[in-house]
Amino acid sequence: MSELKNIEFQYGKKIIKVCIPESSIISFPHINNVQKPVDELKEFMNALENPIKSPTLPCIASIKENAVVVIPDRTRPLPTHTLLPIILNELNAGGIGDKQIKAMIALGTHRGMTANEIRQMVGKKVLQRITVMNHDWDNPDILVPLGRTKNGTWIDVNKIVYEADLVVGLSSVKPHRAAGWSGGAKIIDPGVCGKRTIDGTHYLTVDYSINEITGVLDNPIRQEIEDVARKVGLDFSINLVLNEKEEILHVSAGDFIHAHKNAVEFAEKIYRDPQSEKADFMVCGSGDWGPDFWSAVQAIFPAEYLVKDGGTVVIFADCPEGFSPEHPQILEFGYRSIPEIKNLVNEGKLVDRVAAGHMAAVARIVLQKNVECVILSEGISKEVAESVGFVWMEKPQSAIDYVFNKHGHSSRGYLFPVKSITETVVIPW
Repeated sequence: MSELKNIEFQYGKKIIKVCIPESSIISFPHINNVQKPVDELKEFMNALENPIKSPTLPCIASIKENAVVVIPDRTRPLPTHTLLPIILNELNAGGIGDKQIKAMIALGTHRGMTANEIRQMVGKKVLQRITVMNHDWDNPDILVPLGRTKNGTWIDVNKIVYEADLVVGLSSVKPHRAAGWSGGAKIIDPGVCGKRTIDGTHYLTVDYSINEITGVLDNPIRQEIEDVARKVGLDFSINLVLNEKEEILHVSAGDFIHAHKNAVEFAEKIYRDPQSEKADFMVCGSGDWGPDFWSAVQAIFPAEYLVKDGGTVVIFADCPEGFSPEHPQILEFGYRSIPEIKNLVNEGKLVDRVAAGHMAAVARIVLQKNVECVILSEGISKEVAESVGFVWMEKPQSAIDYVFNKHGHSSRGYLFPVKSITETVVIPW
């Protein structure tokens, strides 16, 4: 029998240890390690001083009265506390004072961040300079309607963002199941849009496999997102590519289309980790950036192209906030076939079309490929897990033993220990 290897998986703030036969490990898919800049902040400033297809930020600010900087929330780790003061200083250099600057947290449909979480993310000094606020996606009173996209999606956006003279977006770029790549226009949609917009954009993903979206720059969902950002007005986009330690590797800034494309061209080089073998199983951890299953689920998406039909996925996700508080209809209807999901939407029963997009993505794995999902989670009960067709385990090694009892001792799989959110999705080819 093969020698057992001790493997550590991230489980929220904790580490889970399991033993797996060494011969059963195909690989640990990950982003390729490249040398990071000697001075990360210098790299950041260089991008701001040499924007792509755009004037510099101080130059743009010189003819504006006020500004809003749209920043990601805690589920998108960035060194925001270090970078945001630099952006504020650039706006100041153009003549916009701190009192005329706000920062809007692009929550999409995530829950609002607490005062303590905001303080930890942006730092006390930033809070002494400007107002930092949560976007409230489900409050029509703070939204402004801007018509529809070419696809007919209603555009509702945060009024403070839309009415700002200057809108700056800060985000990271990595492969994304629902948009191809994160970053760029995505900081606006879904970041600071309303339910109708987020619903429409996410529901477009129902008909697309992971191969058609993830890692593909020019795709229908990205086009929709950029259409929204164009109508809202994203004046200056800052895009970062990070390594597994969440250190800055690359920065591009300027026009939200061209700067994002530049970041994607760099990211493609490090995110391509082709695998030629289909696995019997996949085991993945989940960091503390995934407070619920809605956030942590992206860890299992590679199973759509890495795992054989009838295989098994194991996910270690503590999910302290439960399954999906903001999208209760996932639990109400469970994971169903895509035709059933569409029927529920058409009948007006499944009104949360963001949930519908999520359900379809998971259904492609657990239903179309008949992949069994085994979950270990303190925040999700056995009853809840089984209600959506998952196998619930109390002990980590029991989950691993379950896999080998099911598939045999010669079975092989991929492991995603997940030290950082950047490790959870690798381009599928």
